[in-house]
Amino acid sequence: MKKLLKTSSYIVYIIIQCTWGILQTIAGLVYFLISLRFPHEFYHGAVLTRRSGIGGVSLGLFIFANDDMTDGRSDKIAVHEFGHTIQSLILGPLYMLAVVPESMLWCALPVFKKLRHEKNISYYSFYTEAWADRLAEKTLGSLHDKK
Repeated sequence: MKKLLKTSSYIVYIIIQCTWGILQTIAGLVYFLISLRFPHEFYHGAVLTRRSGIGGVSLGLFIFANDDMTDGRSDKIAVHEFGHTIQSLILGPLYMLAVVPESMLWCALPVFKKLRHEKNISYYSFYTEAWADRLAEKTLGSLHDKK
């Protein structure tokens, strides 16, 4: 019975990502196809690709996490990115407006990198990231250090 419930929840997750979250899932599929040479696995209903050269990216049904990190950080990033897939389930097409640009800017803009470094601000304190962490923790029950 437990396995049936788990399988059913994965099916519902996939259907919602492929309908309500179709915009980000299509973007994720394109990035997945570009990343075919990297290892992939099924991850709580999502497709997780472990690749080098990135931190983490989540687009609908697809998660991309850096596999070059040590001390289990790659797994912790996958958990965090799974939280973003839950945001995708909640927001649907609004995810591409309400989460993706803000997260990308917070991650990549030099002014924000400098601010985080100088003020010792956690990357995960930004609202899109903190929300993803809370959702991942609520859903999976595990989370990374807030450093």
